Amino acid sequence: MDRLSELPDSLIFHIFWSLPMTDVVRTTILSKRWKNLWTTAPYLNFDNAAMGFEEDTKLRNFVDLALLRWNGLRVLKFKFTSGYEFDEPMYLGTDLWVQFAKDKGVEELYLHILFEINDNDDIYWVPQCVYSCSSLKVLSFEDCNLRVYGNVQWNHLKSLTIINGDEVTERVINQILCGSPRLEVLIMSFLDIGENLCIQSTSLKVLSIHRYFQFCAELCWDSELRICTPNLHTLEIKGAPYKKCLLVNVSSLTHATLAFFGLHCFDVYDVDFPGMDTERGLFTSDDFLGDVFCQILSTIQHVENVTLMFCCIKVLGAMIKRCMTSSFPNVKSLHLGFCFNDYKLLVSLLESFPQLKKLVLKCRVGFEMHENQESLNFDAKSSLKFEAYPPESFLQLRTVEVIWDEDEDDEVFPFLEFLLKYASNLEKMVFRVRGIIPPKCPSKSLFRASQKLLRMPRSSPTAQLIFCEY
Repeated sequence: MDRLSELPDSLIFHIFWSLPMTDVVRTTILSKRWKNLWTTAPYLNFDNAAMGFEEDTKLRNFVDLALLRWNGLRVLKFKFTSGYEFDEPMYLGTDLWVQFAKDKGVEELYLHILFEINDNDDIYWVPQCVYSCSSLKVLSFEDCNLRVYGNVQWNHLKSLTIINGDEVTERVINQILCGSPRLEVLIMSFLDIGENLCIQSTSLKVLSIHRYFQFCAELCWDSELRICTPNLHTLEIKGAPYKKCLLVNVSSLTHATLAFFGLHCFDVYDVDFPGMDTERGLFTSDDFLGDVFCQILSTIQHVENVTLMFCCIKVLGAMIKRCMTSSFPNVKSLHLGFCFNDYKLLVSLLESFPQLKKLVLKCRVGFEMHENQESLNFDAKSSLKFEAYPPESFLQLRTVEVIWDEDEDDEVFPFLEFLLKYASNLEKMVFRVRGIIPPKCPSKSLFRASQKLLRMPRSSPTAQLIFCEY
């Protein structure tokens, strides 16, 4: 029985979408039924990273011939990934392929056109026909530039992803938002938009902004981010911090992620910032990030799920020590990317989350070794308070998950011992070790961690310790 050929066309086409187009064409040899099946497939995946054409001519000829032989009714999904740096003459061919997809009523379009980093003049510009493609529901651009002449007509667009666009301006973003009344997901990563960015939409539910930081240190000091999205559920702000972050209306927010890099991550030796140690090119105070944090925290205290990464944790610790922030009474799930040089800092952070039910820790030993440590040192007397009166959040915790690198040190274990001792209602602790090589071999680090944790006293009689590879 030929069970593969008996599969419904919809399922076979779904399998085609997971394969590069060269492999899809090769299915013609399977049987008579498969001889022309690919020519009617509504999903076309020209991913040259997988197809492996190393010359522009061969790649262009294959795509042209495949589209010439295709005789289906509609192209629902179309993907083109160059796989290597294009010569500019190839852009014309790409424009024609995109026009083909538009004419066939494409609903999902994915474009990834690599370019030479040192030659921005050759960056691919998305053709104007895309902006009038009203059938689109999902769009993803990587290493593409956007320039709009006229109006954007994305009346059915639900999801938009833009990655690595050097010429994506605030004006373009505003044009997109105005022309996308149903847009629910907006992801912008490594965009050099400029000093200011305003996101205003009543349809957005997910917003992710990963700010380009390699060359924009001079913009951080005067930049402004303004967000007015009353129906937003998930917000992520990562990368280089803005000087001002104004969350005007985020009343529906349930998930918030903050992952700011300290300005020591920038190449700022030739830039004069207040609070900078000019000899080392490093900041010696947390004032910059502290101001940004105060603006954001005051507007997300109602959020139930919070993720804090990189410098955000240390800044929050300094703010708590200086009594500059209040508690987060509604947070039930907290994800932290943390360096365990001093577990008392983490205990102090948890005091601000009295209703915490789930804690996920992604250990990052030594990541922030260039940060100013002065504001993070807790004296020995502070630990006595924890021994006598453990944080209320410890009493509420039900689940703890620790993600740990195999080759890292053991700074995490003092905190876990403290947590097991005082988290009297803990139900489950999951300890995951990542970076296992080879993956099928037992991990010595995992075995060693299990020995340590199982010997620790537990105040919760029902607490389960689970050990697994990440």
